[in-house]
Amino acid sequence: MSVPIAFDEEGFADALVSQERSPQIAEEDDIYAPLLGVWEVLAVDRLEDGSRYESRGEWYFARTLEGRAIQDVWIAPKRPRAAPTPGLPNRYGTTMRMFDRDSGQWRVVWFNPVSGAFNTLMGWGENGQIIHEGVRDGQRIRWIFVEIGTDRFHWVGESEQADGVWVREVEFFGERRR
Repeated sequence: MSVPIAFDEEGFADALVSQERSPQIAEEDDIYAPLLGVWEVLAVDRLEDGSRYESRGEWYFARTLEGRAIQDVWIAPKRPRAAPTPGLPNRYGTTMRMFDRDSGQWRVVWFNPVSGAFNTLMGWGENGQIIHEGVRDGQRIRWIFVEIGTDRFHWVGESEQADGVWVREVEFFGERRR
């Protein structure tokens, strides 16, 4: 039996979203700040059969939890969404990023209830890029924002093969929503 629950959506959003960075995070460690906002994204997935699949998505980045975290919501294909096609990439998930003062890196957790994906990575800034590394099903993975501009970004997702070669699995090309 379902019991209706009173829920204050605005109260939840106010408790979650923060307008400012926490003073506990130094400006030089605030590597995700350029991504804050809303992005229109072209996703290019490389499928197992070698073909490519392109979809349009929307990616929202915000400060959360008193400015101590950066959270995103990544949706592709974008809304309104039709019924998904089996076997094709379908994303409606979120990433939480929390700065770890001890390591000087960001702890990153991505989960996508649509596909069941759940990844944990560590992230850091290096030479104008944001690099994330982790393990998925025993295989090393790497996600990199290789180009971050005021109005654009390029994101690359790769996996390391048994021979040590990194293979590109997906790319996202973002343009800031006006």
